[in-house]
Amino acid sequence: MLRDRGIIENISELVDIVLIALSFSLAIEIYHLKYVLINDNWPGYFTIFLIYLVAWIIANNALKVYQSRRFMSARRELSKILKAHFFSFAVSMITINLYNPNLLHTRFFYYFEAFAVGLTIGMHILTRLVLQAGRKLGRNTRYVLILGAGSAAELYLQKLKDNPQLGYRVIGYIAPAKNGLEIPYLGDYSNLESIIRMNIVDLTVVTALITEKGVQESIEILDVMGKTVAVLLDDIVTKVSRSRPMDFGGLSMVVYDSHPRRPWHEAAKRGMDVILSGAGLMVLTPVFVLVALAIKLTSKGPIFFAQERVGLNGREFNIYKFRSMVVNAEELKGRLAHLNEMSGPVFKIANDPRVTAVGRFIRKTSIDELPQLYNVFRGDMSLVGPRPPLISEVNLYDSKHRKRLAVKPGITCIWQISGRNEVDFDQWMEMDAEYVDRWSLWLDMEILARTVPVVLLRKGAS
Repeated sequence: MLRDRGIIENISELVDIVLIALSFSLAIEIYHLKYVLINDNWPGYFTIFLIYLVAWIIANNALKVYQSRRFMSARRELSKILKAHFFSFAVSMITINLYNPNLLHTRFFYYFEAFAVGLTIGMHILTRLVLQAGRKLGRNTRYVLILGAGSAAELYLQKLKDNPQLGYRVIGYIAPAKNGLEIPYLGDYSNLESIIRMNIVDLTVVTALITEKGVQESIEILDVMGKTVAVLLDDIVTKVSRSRPMDFGGLSMVVYDSHPRRPWHEAAKRGMDVILSGAGLMVLTPVFVLVALAIKLTSKGPIFFAQERVGLNGREFNIYKFRSMVVNAEELKGRLAHLNEMSGPVFKIANDPRVTAVGRFIRKTSIDELPQLYNVFRGDMSLVGPRPPLISEVNLYDSKHRKRLAVKPGITCIWQISGRNEVDFDQWMEMDAEYVDRWSLWLDMEILARTVPVVLLRKGAS
């Protein structure tokens, strides 16, 4: 029921519930019904509110009022809201008439309905306008790769052109041959992996026939890499991990998510990230000051170390740590390559000579990672998720390794609570893939709980 909803849509439902509660309060105040408390009728009027609210929630979910606004016209959204209010009004009228007909003899119920309709519709219109304005300015952009060409691709591109408020930007298309589309031609299907490596791709739209040579293989590759795929319906797609129907301005599409999507969990995860990272930054300020002084007084160079890492779907960002190595650590890395103790495109050595005295302590206690709370607070990272890799490491990934980029990177994950440097590269990648496939809010909470003793016991840290 919630698969086609995002964070904004779940917040919208909560806001509507608050607005309906506010409508009840306004109806009480404006219609001068405070006397109902004296006459012991308050429970009856509150019952109206509860029945209406329950009916509203049921109707909204049945009508999919909170489906993403990217794919729903304003007219259709308002129509669904009015239908939901009509249903709630009818159910409340019938139920209250059976429960206590006297409650319907006043105009309170009609004032309540008028406020509820006006406030919810007003908020939906305002939210839609704000979101659309933001997307037109380049906010919340989704980068799209088209797999296929021909009339289906042209139809899809025309929809995007007619609806810039949807916030989609097409990076190009791949097809057996160049087909005259007014977007960059990126090569044939064999170039898919290299295109994904070199570009941010949030969504791949398949406009080719599923039976066309190379299309099913491409969908398999996208599934292995953890990418979201949308298919213009003209055949049955054989490779399906998880699917959900989508109406794209009248075009029937199916979106395939290679990993679980639980929108209310996602909203709660982001809320938890903001609250805990914000609280952590404030509470740990004395620790930050002491560590900063220790670093500054014992070695030359900056207090913080910023490094480019790769995040969600290939987005690059700067990760922040307390500097634990000498200033020219990156230059010395090449000379120490023969000491690397990790398999795969990862560099780790015990007793790294580049690490300073203070650095050895803060790395062993994981204090060097604390500045990443800022990365979490600003949204580049999450508290829980695969560790963000270096760009050079990602360039050496196999397709299956890129699945870890399908979710936002984090400070801790399954790898951190399973031995860290004692685990080889392939096992590490399997653990991250397992996290992507199994993700839920409850798994995040379990990992956070298990991270605490691992950090305190310094298990697997170096």
